[in-house]
Amino acid sequence: MKPTVRPVLFLSGLAFLLGTLCMTSCTVKSGAHITKVNPYHLQPGVAPQTEEKMIDFEYRRKIYGAVTSKDYRDRYGNYYTIYWSADNQDQPVTVRLQYRQAVTGPKIFVVEKVVDIPHRTNSTNFEIIGDDYSDRGAVTQWKASIVQDGAVVDEFKSFLWQ
Repeated sequence: MKPTVRPVLFLSGLAFLLGTLCMTSCTVKSGAHITKVNPYHLQPGVAPQTEEKMIDFEYRRKIYGAVTSKDYRDRYGNYYTIYWSADNQDQPVTVRLQYRQAVTGPKIFVVEKVVDIPHRTNSTNFEIIGDDYSDRGAVTQWKASIVQDGAVVDEFKSFLWQ
């Protein structure tokens, strides 16, 4: 006996599958999205010895202009660059960085920057340097968030964030 193929059932299943694929691919998420977070820890001591030009450049860029030991001390710390995109450039966006430091234990510190007119792609910089770094220690955990209309739209966390 030959197996019979029911063309109506096959075509209706194919139409359902194509419709589902079209709806999922045509869906556009609105809001803002974090694409990447670049942390950099500028530590006191000897400059990093490396053949990697980007690491050497980043160190030199952060330390540029330091002459006295106080100048150097004020530049040591944690730097964060948050790269994000905004689908709607008409609404202001708040970029928030929450973090914990070595000396303060579970206490969470929060810094925010408001971007009134976001572009399609953006970057926001945060620095935990100077007295904040020397008194409270290095950042041990962090979480970056994008806030719109009082609601967290997207977040990106370090591995240790709880």
